[in-house]
Order: sequence, then C-alpha cells, then structure tokens
Amino acid sequence: MDFLVRDTLLSKQHLLGSIFICCLLLLTCSFSFGVESDISCLKSIKASLEDPSGYLSLSWDFSNTTEGFICKFLGIECWHPNENKVLNIKLSDLGLKGQFPRGLSNCSSLTGLDLSGNKLSGPLPEDIGRILAFITTLDLSSNSFSGKIPPSLSNCTYLNVLKLENNEFSGEIPQQLAQLKRLKTFSVANNRLSGPVPNFDGSVSFGPESYAGNSGLCGGPLKPCQ
Repeated sequence: MDFLVRDTLLSKQHLLGSIFICCLLLLTCSFSFGVESDISCLKSIKASLEDPSGYLSLSWDFSNTTEGFICKFLGIECWHPNENKVLNIKLSDLGLKGQFPRGLSNCSSLTGLDLSGNKLSGPLPEDIGRILAFITTLDLSSNSFSGKIPPSLSNCTYLNVLKLENNEFSGEIPQQLAQLKRLKTFSVANNRLSGPVPNFDGSVSFGPESYAGNSGLCGGPLKPCQ
C-alpha cells in the first residue's frame, strides 16, 4: 500500500511539473513571438518609407540585438524600457515620404501612432481597422493622404483621438465613425470631403471647426443638407 501511495504521489508531482514546464514554454514562445513581431514591424516601416533627412537611418539600427534595443529608437515608446514591445510610434515632422506602412500590423500592442507633418501620400488601407486594432490615438494630419476615409476605422473601438485634417481625402465621411463612443478629439478639416457628417450621439459632439475647409459637407453643426 505504501508503494502504491508513493507511486501515486510521484506521478502527480511529475504531471504537475510537466504542466508547469509546458506553461512556461508557451509563455516564453508567446513573448518571443511578440518581440520578433515588433522588431519586424519597425523593419518594415523603415523599408517602406523614404527618409530624405536620414532620421531613421541614423537612429534605427537593427544590428544591436540587446534587450529593449528598439525602445531607444527615435520616436519609439515601449511598454517597458527593457522589453521590445512597442506602445507608441511618434514620427511627426521628419519629412518622411511614401504610403501608409502596412507593416504596422506587426506592432500588435500599438496604442498610439503619430505620422503628422510628413509627406505621406496615397490611400489609407481598407483594412486599417484590423492593422491598428488597439489604437487609441491616430494622428495622420498634414500629409497628402488621398482617397476615401476607410469605414473600417470604426472598428478601432478604443480611439480617443482621430486627426485627419490637412490632407486630400475625398468622398463622404463614413457614417460608421459615429460608433466610436470613446472619441474625444476628431478633425477632418481642410480636405475635399462632401456629404452629411456622421451623426454622433449626444455624448460625443464636435463643432464646425472639426469639418472646416470642406465646402461640400453638411448636417450636424454645419448647414442643413439639401
């Protein structure tokens, strides 16, 4: 009987030990994937953008592989200084050229993106709501982005700040943006937009300055739509 009890206890201990090791391996693999994903994200951004002034070329050095090395890059804020997990990307007024970097989808924990004051152009990705799933602040103002504002932005349900002013967006503002209940700052001023503005409910309202410089817009705080 004593041998049976002892063998049972040893088997349980072995099982618990195996479970602990498996959990540890899973966590380690998950962390490693997250780190590699974020490094891949920044490599993709650097490769996809023209950098005439060399700001990224000088600062974003991927030959250094020490823990937390990307957190020292220009414009990069990490969740923790010693962890290669990107929290915010702030690359405003650097003269960057090119289109919206699709590689941002690999920065899976990104909450803030500021690309304002550059020379970026072209349309925004139709699936931008998937690329920036957890974004809370998005500032793409003062560039040359064109085309329609993607309705999928309404899937960025954590958005507090959305700044798209001083671009070349055309067409209507997606009515789905009215679903962004956390939105506190919103501007599409000085584009080429037309049609009715989103019908934000009483808890979220924006004045005419948010829509200024788009003579074709109507409704809300602007002139009534015909």
